[in-house]
Amino acid sequence: MKPIFVRGVSSQFRLTLAIILSVALLMTNNRLDPIRQSLSSVLSPLQYLANVPGVMLDWSAEAFATRNMLELQNKELLRQQLVMSERLQRFEHVRQENERLRALLGSPVHMDSRKMVAEVMEVASDPFRQFVVLNHGSQTGIYVGQPVVDAQGVVGQVVEVSEFTSRVLMVSDTTHGIPVRVTRNDVRAIANGMGDIDQIELRHVAKSTDIIVGDLLVTSGLGNRFPEGYPVARVISVSRDDGQSYAVIYAQPLAALDRIRYVLLIWPDETKPFTLPNDVQELIKEAADKAAATANSSEPQPQPQPQPVETTTTPVTSEVNQ
Repeated sequence: MKPIFVRGVSSQFRLTLAIILSVALLMTNNRLDPIRQSLSSVLSPLQYLANVPGVMLDWSAEAFATRNMLELQNKELLRQQLVMSERLQRFEHVRQENERLRALLGSPVHMDSRKMVAEVMEVASDPFRQFVVLNHGSQTGIYVGQPVVDAQGVVGQVVEVSEFTSRVLMVSDTTHGIPVRVTRNDVRAIANGMGDIDQIELRHVAKSTDIIVGDLLVTSGLGNRFPEGYPVARVISVSRDDGQSYAVIYAQPLAALDRIRYVLLIWPDETKPFTLPNDVQELIKEAADKAAATANSSEPQPQPQPQPVETTTTPVTSEVNQ
């Protein structure tokens, strides 16, 4: 009996099937291994070639993703760098402001005088005038003629006051004069501005006056405008020409007039009242009360006045007469 799966199949198909089975049987034979290895070696490059498009596609996708990631990382790092740079600049600005304020508070200002820190808002654009505008005015008690100093020395004086701003004429202005004295020998003179921000002049000083290069000039207190003892300038040049009636003396202002940012406004006529702490005042009061009580207890008590004694005379009778 014939099998069911070959029933009705033509003889040609059966022959083909038999050939295929024969070839399969031959390939399973160990003697055909060298042939299979040779065929595999020949076909290996073709397999690699077939895999090239997939490998290239994977590499392109990975490279594209890596590039995008690097660009994003570079942008983020650049942003962080800009943020940190801005912070560093801000911190540097704050540090410089702290140094200026510390130097300003450490300036040679009398401790008993009222003072206020002000910021420069504007610098004179007129080359023939030397002044600055401050951010304080009459609302905070600024008045015309008020002296202004910085960390190194005298800057000038207030010449105009509005409600919220004030204008300060600097010592280098041609219309400004300030009484000074030499700290070395107390020689007095008047320092006038020359329109040069780095130089002032001592006018009408006799040639025989003892002033030399390097002398420190401070305010003399004359005129009741600037308090005594504030540094003004240092002598940089002294010329005594026989053809001139007076010595030509130039000095350099100690205040940084070309780069001032903060100044100190002072009130020479106003002093802060000295008040003791509350606990010290209470101790002083208790001590005073105790001293008063002790003094009252140690005072001598008034003695009573002696009463007058009445004297009576009794007649004496002699026994002899009786």
